[in-house]
Amino acid sequence: MPERKEIRKTALQSLKKHYWLFVVSCLLAAILGTEYTNSLQAFQLQKRVEDRKSDSAPALGVAQRSGEMSVLNDLINGNLDGAIASLQHRIDVYTGKDTYIGDLELGHSDGIIASVVNEVASGALLMSILTTIDTMIGTRNIKGILLALLGFAAILLFWLFIGNVYRAAYARMFLEGRIYGKVPFSRFLFLFRLKKHIKASLSMAVYVLLQYVWLITLVLYPVKRYAYLLVPFLVAENPDLSPMEAIRLSSRMMKGHKWEAFLLELSILPWKLLSIATGGLAGFLFANPYREAVMAEYHAKIRALSMKEIPNLRDRLKDRYLFEIPSRSAIAGAYPDAVRVADMTLPKPEPRKGFWGFMEKYLGVVFSFDEKEKENRAYLSLSLRKEEYADTLACRTYPVRLYPLPVKEKQKKTEGAGYMRNYTLPSVIMLFFLICIFGWLWEVVLHLMQTGEFVNRGTLHGPWLPIYGGGCAAILAILFKLRKKPLVEFFMIIVLCGIIEYFSSWILEVTHDGQRWWDYSGYYLNLNGRICAEGLLVFGIGGAAFVYVLAPWVDDLILRIRSSVLWGICIALLAVFIADVVYSSFVPNTGKGITSSAAAPEDTEQQAGT
Repeated sequence: MPERKEIRKTALQSLKKHYWLFVVSCLLAAILGTEYTNSLQAFQLQKRVEDRKSDSAPALGVAQRSGEMSVLNDLINGNLDGAIASLQHRIDVYTGKDTYIGDLELGHSDGIIASVVNEVASGALLMSILTTIDTMIGTRNIKGILLALLGFAAILLFWLFIGNVYRAAYARMFLEGRIYGKVPFSRFLFLFRLKKHIKASLSMAVYVLLQYVWLITLVLYPVKRYAYLLVPFLVAENPDLSPMEAIRLSSRMMKGHKWEAFLLELSILPWKLLSIATGGLAGFLFANPYREAVMAEYHAKIRALSMKEIPNLRDRLKDRYLFEIPSRSAIAGAYPDAVRVADMTLPKPEPRKGFWGFMEKYLGVVFSFDEKEKENRAYLSLSLRKEEYADTLACRTYPVRLYPLPVKEKQKKTEGAGYMRNYTLPSVIMLFFLICIFGWLWEVVLHLMQTGEFVNRGTLHGPWLPIYGGGCAAILAILFKLRKKPLVEFFMIIVLCGIIEYFSSWILEVTHDGQRWWDYSGYYLNLNGRICAEGLLVFGIGGAAFVYVLAPWVDDLILRIRSSVLWGICIALLAVFIADVVYSSFVPNTGKGITSSAAAPEDTEQQAGT
């Protein structure tokens, strides 16, 4: 009992040090369907609108028993009719025909979060397999079979290479947070930078699939669940472990500790119950990051004990500085260039004057990649390196160079590179169009997978959705001054995107006789059907990924294009886009699957963006 109290106390201290980082880490896990998906309930609730009930909706009794694993439970109990009814209900949920459970919708299929969570969340991967098989068997239409296979392939790839990798990545965030004062956001990409993300994803896939297998036995599942408890943390420390090696190692380390782990989880059960009682809000704000911090502390305890008991364990778990602060001499040996960089100085470039001086200072936008901008980036790169080295030398952050697996020098040079950079005008234009086109592809494919119909989504006739590109451009420029504070940036992205989406909806409705291109009426925490909490959470995550990862990477690629060619592409794209805007102002893109009338929200097909 005292040990459990000490673990919880230490975990609470860790949570206090990194509160918002840990909260966002668990929130992202919930959005990706990796863990803690119940915390999204408060954002996914919809009030029942009777007029929207489908004639093909199942009876209430079936709906009430439509939990993620109801099909499997019915099969185990020999209830074949119940399994078929439950499976059909899940298919109806996935295809949007029915999503209601009682008077509230707990897992709707509309919107970006639901489309991912319904398929990837715990237990739903098995449902996706059954749904795909049922769709293929139940249709003679080749298009339907191909769409079913395409949808399942997309789900499987997302689960394998995004959700699974992230599960190990954020386990590492919590482990580093135990003893280090700062954990960089770039650590989310640690496995990718090591080129170990594929191996880590396979290990996590085996970890999840084995739990499915043992779940069938029911009786043995709790035993195996605690036997495999340490796998995410083991993969986070050493992604070079083979899948079965990670499983066997966790089982060996947990031998004799399963009951202890059960009691530890039982001791934090009140927080879980509070999370359920508040529709997931308490879990989102405290219970989830607290539990993960407790599990990280427990893993550290078991690891320390196992080092003494299991032969050759040190050969497989070599990342000692993930669990102890390195000595000054060890840091100095790994970073011999840190002192030299600390002594280096570059004169701060003279600020520009006039219009482009204003644009650079307040919006981070310059006209072209000229000599002055090259000087500015060299100065910025050196400043970021000095700041990074200062944190490492002071033992405030994990020393990446002391990691036991090799980190390529090229990756080190780009690690702190340039999310604080200025963007040239051609880069902003190209980023705008790339995100517009990506948004259009995303919504068209999503609608195709859900309904089997190709629909040209959006207000315009061309293959672009300007709200996506415009939102990303606004994030880069308007929030330029906040980029050094990722958590503040994240919340301000939510605010900014909410303003853009709300007023875009209002302007379109006013100027197009009440037509709506998206409507969140009925969603929990929606404002006049124009914005909702669920969509804004996705914008916050996606916007942060754009600012800190995607935009700098794409900008580097764009700058490789010869200036004259780049300007030619930009002018051509702008000319076609402006022509589309003018034409669409007279002949807007409307129709089934695209627009609805604001006067009849009960008939709305809820959509994610223009």
